[in-house]
Parts: sequence; structure tokens; C-alpha cells
Amino acid sequence: MNWWAASRNVPTLAAVTAATAGAGLAFGQSRIPVPAMVGGAGHFLLGALITVTPAVIWLAFTGRARNATETVAVRAVHRLDTLLAAVCAVLTLGMAVLGHFMGAEAVALAIGRNTVFYLGLALILNPLTGARVAAPVLTAIPLILAVGGWKSGGRGAQPWAVVLHPSTSVPALVAGIAVLLAGTTLSCLKQPRGTF
Repeated sequence: MNWWAASRNVPTLAAVTAATAGAGLAFGQSRIPVPAMVGGAGHFLLGALITVTPAVIWLAFTGRARNATETVAVRAVHRLDTLLAAVCAVLTLGMAVLGHFMGAEAVALAIGRNTVFYLGLALILNPLTGARVAAPVLTAIPLILAVGGWKSGGRGAQPWAVVLHPSTSVPALVAGIAVLLAGTTLSCLKQPRGTF
């Protein structure tokens, strides 16, 4: 187990996840103006952008080893990787909910929801494309959502643009958790696609 924790650099991933949550609480309400594809200009909270960081770091750490080597391991390494992402997601969501009830701004809920959403997408993309392709694709998703995720005239977010919804949106939270559950299931059942 030590080799797996060392190769995945678990302490660094935990630190990045905690730092992302902290930075999200501190600066997550900052608005970034972006042009909308359907007219008018949208606004994009920094909390919707920086929350992709733990998922990209998870992909980078899990994609460092050769897939051919890990598929012959005695333990199902891809399941340990899935568990690591799920634990990061649940801890972040738990910290966000706890922070919200302790009086933190409502953006705390968005930080947790968005981190869960991005980790779920990483778990979906990794078995389909491999970590080396999934990381840049995942990095582009917040930008695509920022530009194309607004309704005409900037009157709210499209239903599929989960990270753009208000912090207290229950449907967006349910969608984020659903993406995480789908990703966890797929990632447990399917080995990551090899890139070597």
C-alpha cells in the first residue's frame, strides 16, 4: 500500500484539495467577465474555475505510471485510484457543508459541489481517454461552460452547466453528485485507457 500512496503522492493531493477549498472560500466570489456565446456577457465566479484543480492533479498523479505495469498488479490499482478521488470529493463536500453551517459564505457550497462535479468528470474521462488526454480536456471544461453555459441574454445558467448555478441550487448539487456516482461506477468497472 505504501508504494501506491507514494506513487499517487496522496499527501500532496490532500494539500492541493484543502488549499483549493481555502482559496475558494477566500476568493471564490470574485467575478471574471467572459463573453457569452448567445449574446451579452456572462459572469464566471473564480470558485467555478479553481475547483477543477484537484481533479487535474488527481489525473496527473494517477496517470504517471504505465498502465501495462499496473494492470498486472495483485491489487486492483484503478479501484484504489477511484477510492482516492471519491474520498477527496466527499471530504471537500463535507468541508463545504460544514463551513456553510458554521457561517461561511454561500460560495462554500459551490466550492464543494464544483469539486465533486469535476472529480466525477475526471473519473469518467480517465477510463475512456486515459489521464494524459483527460487532463487537458477537463481543464477546458470550465472555459467552455463559462462561454457557452449561459441562457440567452445572460438570464441564468443552462441546466447542464452545473458549475454556473447559484451556490444553493439543489438540482445542481444533485447533478454534481450524480456525475460523481457515475464516474465512480465507471472507473471501478473499467481500467484506465493506456497511453503507452
